[in-house]
Amino acid sequence: MAKYKSHFKSLLKSLLGVLLVVWVFKSKMVDFTSLKQLLFTPEHLIVAFMFLSFSILCCCTRWFLIIKIQKLSLSFPSVFSLTMIGNFFNTFMPGSVGGDLIKAWYIAGREPEKRTKAVFSVLIDRLLGLTVIVCYSAVTLLFFTQWLQINHQLKVTAIAVWLFSGCSLAFVILFFWPPVWELSVTKKMINTLNKNKRLGEMTHAMMNFRHHFWGFSASIALSATSVLGIIFFHIYLGNLLQIPLSYGQYFFIIPLALTVSAVPLLPGGIGTGQVAFFTLFKWMGVSDPELGGTLCTLMQIYTILYNCLGAIFYLKSKRRIPSTLGKTDLSPIGTPSPCL
Repeated sequence: MAKYKSHFKSLLKSLLGVLLVVWVFKSKMVDFTSLKQLLFTPEHLIVAFMFLSFSILCCCTRWFLIIKIQKLSLSFPSVFSLTMIGNFFNTFMPGSVGGDLIKAWYIAGREPEKRTKAVFSVLIDRLLGLTVIVCYSAVTLLFFTQWLQINHQLKVTAIAVWLFSGCSLAFVILFFWPPVWELSVTKKMINTLNKNKRLGEMTHAMMNFRHHFWGFSASIALSATSVLGIIFFHIYLGNLLQIPLSYGQYFFIIPLALTVSAVPLLPGGIGTGQVAFFTLFKWMGVSDPELGGTLCTLMQIYTILYNCLGAIFYLKSKRRIPSTLGKTDLSPIGTPSPCL
């Protein structure tokens, strides 16, 4: 019964994604004429390769730091290889985080004695990426509160972004504040979690970060640098499309739109991304909001082309799977979530 239910959910998501794409086409959210003129120009392909490579290197270094904090044995070349394989599967799996499940599967096989920590490293890496990218929008809105007077939707979005960012900041401060761990309620909570083997292992993996504040901070800085590169790449493409947006507007729109693109409907965020960009451009008062859908599509095509390089690493890799590794061993990662 559970198997059929899972298949039904997947079918429903795919159907919803297809309907979304049909709506994108019918609503003319993408200017295909402008897209065709820019897409395969050699100089633009080179610039895309440079920006995307820079972002990938930042993300690989971030995950490598997390892996070292968890005392796992993977080398940086292995981390880079798994990242490229994950990105390759992002191209064909729903949303933009499906490849994380593949990364978790691979790293669990390569760290049979520390499977939970290995899978947890993928999860925390994605959560850090999500938190930082949303914080970009939150900080930008602090400097441009006048935008919130444009329409009600922007105001609601701003409140949600500020709440998420504020809670994330409060969590980090409390996590690294020693007196918190001396409270009886904190000790009781940890003892309760430790009663469950899987939750206890994840709690221990999380606690490892308490003694690596600078490593954790470096991971956040790398996330911020990676997102910065992606935003500037969008600005570069936006200038080619002659999009009338300021830098501040890009720093607000791009992080939110990319977060929405991670909703697991169709591979690579196709459909959801176009709707997110089109809607945010419209909210910001852009006279031709279809430029947002065009920008999103252009970025998606460059990203898909780049991610296909991961096939080389996939074909070369040989996953070492211990006989004791079962399907349930990957349960901590759960299903794809909209994390960047």
